[in-house]
Amino acid sequence: MNREVVVTQRCEPASSDERVIQATEEMLSGLDLAPHFRGKNKILVKTNAGVSRFTLTEGRQTELTDPPVLEAVIRTLRSLTDAEIVVGDAPTQENGWEVYEGLGLPERLKKYPNVRVVDFGHGPFRTARLTDSPLMFESYELHPDIVEADAVVSVSKMKAHRSLGCTLCMKNLFGLTPPAVYGFPRTYLHDHLIRLPRVIADLALLLKPALNVVDGIVAANHGEWDGTPMTPGVLVAGTNIVATDATAARVMGFDPSGDYPDHPFFYRNNAIKLVGNAGLGPIRAEEIEVRGPQPEEVCVPFEVERYGGTAEDRDRELQQGAQCVRQYRDRRSDYLDSGYENRILALRDDEILWDAPDVRAHQKKSKESGKDWKDGPQFVVRVLPEEREIERLDAYEPYECRLNEKAA
Repeated sequence: MNREVVVTQRCEPASSDERVIQATEEMLSGLDLAPHFRGKNKILVKTNAGVSRFTLTEGRQTELTDPPVLEAVIRTLRSLTDAEIVVGDAPTQENGWEVYEGLGLPERLKKYPNVRVVDFGHGPFRTARLTDSPLMFESYELHPDIVEADAVVSVSKMKAHRSLGCTLCMKNLFGLTPPAVYGFPRTYLHDHLIRLPRVIADLALLLKPALNVVDGIVAANHGEWDGTPMTPGVLVAGTNIVATDATAARVMGFDPSGDYPDHPFFYRNNAIKLVGNAGLGPIRAEEIEVRGPQPEEVCVPFEVERYGGTAEDRDRELQQGAQCVRQYRDRRSDYLDSGYENRILALRDDEILWDAPDVRAHQKKSKESGKDWKDGPQFVVRVLPEEREIERLDAYEPYECRLNEKAA
C-alpha cells in the first residue's frame, strides 16, 4: 500500500536560529519535494502572521510562525526552483506590514532572489471558483497572487483553537481570506453556525498545498490567542495536507477522526475529517508513513476549554440557526422583492434585525446594537437570487432535521 509520507523532527525551543533552520531543512529533505515544484511559475507561501502579537516563549514565537522555520522553507524552495515566491498572510489589521516588520520578515527574506512579501488582505481581489464539490461556498474572493499561484505551501503554528479544536496547516489557509471582504476578523465566514470548518475544507480543496509545515517548537494550548504556552519541541511536514494535519493532531493528543461534539471539537465539525472525507488525503494512522519520532513519542496533550454553557446549549444554538436558514430560504423572494438584493441581512427568528451594504457596515451595526450572542443574529447572509447563490444552504439541513425530531 502506498502511504502518504509525513516527517517529524525534534527541535528544542532553546535552539539557535541557525539550528532551527538546520532542523527544518533536515526534515524537509526527508520528503520528495522536487516533483511538486518542478515547472512551477509562482509559489504561494502562507505563513501564520495575521496579527501583531509577538509573544515569546523561551525566545520563540508562541502564536505566530517562527521566522527561522519560514526562512528554512524559503531556502529549500529556492534550492528546488527559480519560480517567483510570494510570502505572507492577510492580517486582520489595517497595516499588515506592521506584523511582517515586527517579525523581521522583509529583512530576513531579502537575501533570497525572486521572493516577495505580500499583504494578501489588500485588493483588488479576484474570484476563485472551486472545481471540486464545495462544502460551503462555490467561490471565494482572494488576492490575485493567490489565484495565480500554481503551487501552494502552508507554514503553520501548532495551536489549540477554542471554536475549531486545533489550528494547523488547514486552518492556516483560512488566513488568506481578506478581512476587507469578509469582515474583521472574517466574521462572515467565522460565524456562529457551521461555516468555519467547511470554509477551511473548501480552501484546502481549492489550493491543495504541495508542502505543509507545522511549527510546534513552541505552541499555544487552550486557545489560539492568549493561550497557555507549550513547548512540544517538534516540527511536522508532509506533501499531503490531510496526512500532515492528522499527524500533528496526534502529536497534540487529539484524535483527527473525532468530531463534534466531543473534545476538542466542542462547537464545530472537525475540518481535518471533512477534508479527509472529501478525498484529499488519509486520516488513519496506518495509511500514513511517519518518518522520524512517532506522534506518541513526542505527544504533548493539549486541551480545549469551553467558552461557557453546555453541549445541549450549543446543539440548541445550531438547531435554531438552521431553522433561521430555512426561514430565509422560504422568504428569499420576499426579501428580493423588498429591495434587499446584494445586501447583508442579520436575521433572528424570521425577523430582520438590520441590513447593511457590506460586512463591515454590518459589523458596525452589530456593535451599535449592543446585542450579545443570545439576542444577536442567528444567521447573517448576503441576499442573492437562487440562481446566483454561492453558499451551500443545504449544509444546514441536518441541524434543522434534529430540531424537528426533538419537537416531535
